[in-house]
Amino acid sequence: MITADPINHHLSALAHALRGPRRTRRSMLDEARAGLLDAAEAHQDAGLSPEQAATRAVRDFGAVGEIAPSFQEELTARQGRLAALLFAVVFPGMLVGWGLLWSTGLVRRDPTAVSELVRVLSRLQDMATVLIAIAAVVLLAATFLRTVPPRPVTRAIGLTGTAGALVCGGISVAMCVAGGRSTTTLLTTNAAAVAAYTASAVVLTVIIWHSVRTLRVARGHHGSHG
Repeated sequence: MITADPINHHLSALAHALRGPRRTRRSMLDEARAGLLDAAEAHQDAGLSPEQAATRAVRDFGAVGEIAPSFQEELTARQGRLAALLFAVVFPGMLVGWGLLWSTGLVRRDPTAVSELVRVLSRLQDMATVLIAIAAVVLLAATFLRTVPPRPVTRAIGLTGTAGALVCGGISVAMCVAGGRSTTTLLTTNAAAVAAYTASAVVLTVIIWHSVRTLRVARGHHGSHG
Protein backbone atom coordinates (compact mmCIF):
# COMPACT_ATOMS: atom_id res chain seq x y z
CA MET A 1 0.00 0.00 0.00
CA ILE A 2 1.49 3.35 -1.06
CA THR A 3 1.54 5.98 1.67
CA ALA A 4 0.26 9.25 0.26
CA ASP A 5 1.48 11.59 3.01
CA PRO A 6 4.56 12.98 1.15
CA ILE A 7 2.48 13.22 -2.00
CA ASN A 8 -0.39 14.97 -0.21
CA HIS A 9 2.01 17.43 1.37
CA HIS A 10 3.64 18.18 -1.97
CA LEU A 11 0.32 18.64 -3.77
CA SER A 12 -0.99 20.83 -0.96
CA ALA A 13 2.03 23.09 -1.33
CA LEU A 14 1.55 23.17 -5.10
CA ALA A 15 -2.16 24.02 -4.74
CA HIS A 16 -1.26 26.88 -2.39
CA ALA A 17 1.17 28.25 -4.98
CA LEU A 18 -1.38 28.37 -7.81
CA ARG A 19 -4.14 30.78 -8.77
CA GLY A 20 -6.75 30.25 -11.43
CA PRO A 21 -10.09 28.63 -12.27
CA ARG A 22 -10.96 26.13 -9.55
CA ARG A 23 -12.08 23.37 -11.90
CA THR A 24 -8.97 23.59 -14.05
CA ARG A 25 -6.69 23.76 -11.01
CA ARG A 26 -8.39 20.75 -9.43
CA SER A 27 -8.09 18.77 -12.67
CA MET A 28 -4.38 19.57 -12.95
CA LEU A 29 -3.75 18.56 -9.35
CA ASP A 30 -5.71 15.31 -9.81
CA GLU A 31 -3.56 14.45 -12.83
CA ALA A 32 -0.42 15.25 -10.85
CA ARG A 33 -1.61 13.05 -7.99
CA ALA A 34 -2.29 10.13 -10.33
CA GLY A 35 1.18 10.48 -11.86
CA LEU A 36 2.86 10.65 -8.46
CA LEU A 37 1.01 7.59 -7.18
CA ASP A 38 1.93 5.63 -10.32
CA ALA A 39 5.58 6.65 -9.93
CA ALA A 40 5.55 5.76 -6.23
CA GLU A 41 4.07 2.35 -7.01
CA ALA A 42 6.78 1.72 -9.58
CA HIS A 43 9.47 2.64 -7.04
CA GLN A 44 7.91 0.32 -4.48
CA ASP A 45 7.86 -2.52 -7.00
CA ALA A 46 11.58 -1.86 -7.45
CA GLY A 47 12.16 -2.58 -3.76
CA LEU A 48 11.65 0.69 -1.88
CA SER A 49 9.42 0.97 1.15
CA PRO A 50 6.09 2.80 0.67
CA GLU A 51 7.43 5.92 2.41
CA GLN A 52 10.67 5.88 0.43
CA ALA A 53 8.77 5.25 -2.81
CA ALA A 54 6.45 8.21 -2.25
CA THR A 55 9.36 10.46 -1.28
CA ARG A 56 11.32 9.43 -4.39
CA ALA A 57 8.29 10.08 -6.60
CA VAL A 58 7.91 13.57 -5.14
CA ARG A 59 11.60 14.29 -5.59
CA ASP A 60 11.53 13.13 -9.20
CA PHE A 61 8.40 15.20 -9.85
CA GLY A 62 10.23 18.40 -8.90
CA ALA A 63 10.08 21.07 -6.24
CA VAL A 64 7.06 23.35 -6.21
CA GLY A 65 9.18 26.35 -7.14
CA GLU A 66 10.32 24.50 -10.26
CA ILE A 67 7.01 23.13 -11.49
CA ALA A 68 4.56 25.81 -10.37
CA PRO A 69 5.39 28.31 -13.17
CA SER A 70 4.38 25.88 -15.91
CA PHE A 71 1.16 25.01 -14.08
CA GLN A 72 0.45 28.69 -13.47
CA GLU A 73 0.99 29.57 -17.11
CA GLU A 74 -1.80 27.23 -18.17
CA LEU A 75 -4.08 28.47 -15.39
CA THR A 76 -3.40 32.08 -16.35
CA ALA A 77 -4.28 31.41 -19.98
CA ARG A 78 -7.46 29.61 -18.98
CA GLN A 79 -8.54 32.39 -16.61
CA GLY A 80 -8.00 35.00 -19.30
CA ARG A 81 -9.89 32.93 -21.85
CA LEU A 82 -12.91 32.48 -19.59
CA ALA A 83 -12.99 36.16 -18.64
CA ALA A 84 -12.63 37.33 -22.25
CA LEU A 85 -15.44 35.02 -23.32
CA LEU A 86 -17.64 36.41 -20.56
CA PHE A 87 -16.94 40.00 -21.56
CA ALA A 88 -17.39 39.27 -25.27
CA VAL A 89 -20.87 37.90 -24.55
CA VAL A 90 -22.10 40.13 -21.72
CA PHE A 91 -21.29 43.59 -23.08
CA PRO A 92 -23.07 43.19 -26.43
CA GLY A 93 -25.78 41.22 -24.62
CA MET A 94 -26.50 44.21 -22.42
CA LEU A 95 -26.59 46.49 -25.46
CA VAL A 96 -29.05 44.23 -27.25
CA GLY A 97 -31.12 43.74 -24.10
CA TRP A 98 -31.55 47.46 -23.50
CA GLY A 99 -32.35 47.95 -27.18
CA LEU A 100 -35.14 45.40 -26.94
CA LEU A 101 -36.53 47.00 -23.79
CA TRP A 102 -36.77 50.39 -25.50
CA SER A 103 -38.02 49.06 -28.84
CA THR A 104 -40.75 46.86 -27.32
CA GLY A 105 -41.97 49.63 -25.04
CA LEU A 106 -41.34 47.74 -21.80
CA VAL A 107 -39.18 50.69 -20.82
CA ARG A 108 -40.34 54.02 -22.21
CA ARG A 109 -40.35 57.73 -21.55
CA ASP A 110 -41.50 60.85 -23.33
CA PRO A 111 -39.00 61.57 -26.15
CA THR A 112 -39.52 65.30 -25.71
CA ALA A 113 -38.28 65.02 -22.13
CA VAL A 114 -34.94 63.57 -23.22
CA SER A 115 -32.24 66.23 -23.44
CA GLU A 116 -29.58 66.37 -26.14
CA LEU A 117 -26.95 65.57 -23.52
CA VAL A 118 -28.72 62.30 -22.69
CA ARG A 119 -28.83 61.42 -26.38
CA VAL A 120 -25.11 62.10 -26.75
CA LEU A 121 -24.34 60.03 -23.67
CA SER A 122 -26.50 57.22 -25.03
CA ARG A 123 -24.56 57.14 -28.29
CA LEU A 124 -21.31 57.26 -26.34
CA GLN A 125 -22.53 54.33 -24.25
CA ASP A 126 -23.26 52.29 -27.37
CA MET A 127 -19.85 53.07 -28.86
CA ALA A 128 -18.02 52.18 -25.65
CA THR A 129 -19.91 48.90 -25.34
CA VAL A 130 -19.09 47.90 -28.92
CA LEU A 131 -15.41 48.80 -28.52
CA ILE A 132 -15.13 46.80 -25.29
CA ALA A 133 -16.80 43.81 -26.93
CA ILE A 134 -14.43 43.99 -29.91
CA ALA A 135 -11.43 44.23 -27.60
CA ALA A 136 -12.68 41.20 -25.65
CA VAL A 137 -13.05 39.16 -28.85
CA VAL A 138 -9.53 40.09 -30.02
CA LEU A 139 -8.05 39.22 -26.64
CA LEU A 140 -10.03 35.98 -26.54
CA ALA A 141 -8.46 34.97 -29.84
CA ALA A 142 -5.02 35.86 -28.45
CA THR A 143 -5.45 33.38 -25.59
CA PHE A 144 -5.38 30.54 -28.13
CA LEU A 145 -2.06 31.63 -29.64
CA ARG A 146 0.82 29.71 -28.10
CA THR A 147 3.26 32.35 -29.34
CA VAL A 148 1.62 34.98 -27.13
CA PRO A 149 2.64 34.98 -23.42
CA PRO A 150 -0.50 34.35 -21.34
CA ARG A 151 0.27 36.74 -18.49
CA PRO A 152 0.20 40.08 -20.40
CA VAL A 153 -2.85 38.96 -22.38
CA THR A 154 -4.69 37.97 -19.23
CA ARG A 155 -3.73 41.26 -17.59
CA ALA A 156 -5.07 43.14 -20.62
CA ILE A 157 -8.31 41.18 -20.39
CA GLY A 158 -8.71 42.08 -16.73
CA LEU A 159 -8.05 45.74 -17.45
CA THR A 160 -10.49 45.68 -20.36
CA GLY A 161 -13.27 44.27 -18.20
CA THR A 162 -12.59 46.76 -15.42
CA ALA A 163 -12.47 49.71 -17.79
CA GLY A 164 -15.58 48.56 -19.61
CA ALA A 165 -17.61 48.16 -16.43
CA LEU A 166 -16.48 51.51 -15.00
CA VAL A 167 -16.99 53.42 -18.25
CA CYS A 168 -20.40 51.92 -19.01
CA GLY A 169 -21.52 52.24 -15.40
CA GLY A 170 -20.27 55.81 -15.21
CA ILE A 171 -22.03 56.82 -18.40
CA SER A 172 -25.26 55.20 -17.17
CA VAL A 173 -25.10 57.20 -13.95
CA ALA A 174 -24.38 60.37 -15.92
CA MET A 175 -27.39 59.68 -18.15
CA CYS A 176 -29.64 59.24 -15.12
CA VAL A 177 -28.40 62.48 -13.58
CA ALA A 178 -28.67 64.36 -16.87
CA GLY A 179 -32.19 63.00 -17.34
CA GLY A 180 -33.31 64.78 -14.20
CA ARG A 181 -37.05 64.65 -13.69
CA SER A 182 -37.62 62.30 -16.64
CA THR A 183 -35.38 59.72 -14.98
CA THR A 184 -37.25 60.07 -11.68
CA THR A 185 -40.57 59.66 -13.47
CA LEU A 186 -39.29 56.62 -15.34
CA LEU A 187 -38.08 54.87 -12.20
CA THR A 188 -41.22 55.65 -10.18
CA THR A 189 -43.74 54.63 -12.84
CA ASN A 190 -42.08 51.72 -14.64
CA ALA A 191 -41.21 48.56 -12.71
CA ALA A 192 -39.48 47.09 -15.76
CA ALA A 193 -37.07 50.03 -15.81
CA VAL A 194 -36.18 49.51 -12.15
CA ALA A 195 -35.59 45.80 -12.80
CA ALA A 196 -33.47 46.56 -15.86
CA TYR A 197 -31.30 49.12 -14.07
CA THR A 198 -30.86 46.76 -11.11
CA ALA A 199 -29.93 43.85 -13.36
CA SER A 200 -27.42 46.03 -15.21
CA ALA A 201 -25.82 47.09 -11.93
CA VAL A 202 -25.53 43.45 -10.84
CA VAL A 203 -24.00 42.44 -14.16
CA LEU A 204 -21.43 45.25 -14.03
CA THR A 205 -20.54 44.25 -10.47
CA VAL A 206 -19.98 40.66 -11.59
CA ILE A 207 -17.80 41.90 -14.45
CA ILE A 208 -15.66 43.93 -12.04
CA TRP A 209 -15.36 40.91 -9.73
CA HIS A 210 -14.19 38.70 -12.60
CA SER A 211 -11.83 41.44 -13.79
CA VAL A 212 -10.19 41.79 -10.39
CA ARG A 213 -9.87 38.02 -10.11
CA THR A 214 -8.32 37.88 -13.58
CA LEU A 215 -5.80 40.58 -12.67
CA ARG A 216 -4.86 38.66 -9.52
CA VAL A 217 -4.26 35.50 -11.53
CA ALA A 218 -2.18 37.47 -14.05
CA ARG A 219 0.13 38.55 -11.23
CA GLY A 220 1.22 34.93 -10.81
CA HIS A 221 1.28 32.31 -8.10
CA HIS A 222 1.31 32.87 -4.32
CA GLY A 223 4.81 31.64 -3.76
CA SER A 224 6.84 28.48 -3.80
CA HIS A 225 7.95 25.76 -1.45
CA GLY A 226 11.01 23.64 -1.80
